[in-house]
Amino acid sequence: MLDLSFLLPKPPAAPPTSAAAREEGLSAAYARYLAEQKAASPQGQAMSAADFERYSLGSGWLTGLKDTAQKVVQTCRLMVGIHDYEYYLDHMRSQHPEATPLSREAFYRYCLDARFPGAGNVNKCPC
Repeated sequence: MLDLSFLLPKPPAAPPTSAAAREEGLSAAYARYLAEQKAASPQGQAMSAADFERYSLGSGWLTGLKDTAQKVVQTCRLMVGIHDYEYYLDHMRSQHPEATPLSREAFYRYCLDARFPGAGNVNKCPC
């Protein structure tokens, strides 16, 4: 059965308890950004605090865009026959914690054998 649970919206992350706590976390992240920026290029110009808040990875629209891009990449890979090993590992951890997952090489070999049966699998039709 095809698992389409990845299409369901993910529950939003718990917001900070107050606006002050969120502001404090953002200002600490902005301070780290400024320190990294000065270390990387002292003559460079850092973005403003407002721009940092707008474009930070913690903002909701950018996180949603990142998730959507990952799903598009996964869909394109599945369309050309490349299975997603990380998705397989997540599934094994959540649904079958007692089972040992296949190695990456064994997983891809299994997928290739299922798609293109070889000489070892004579009973399957090659078409």
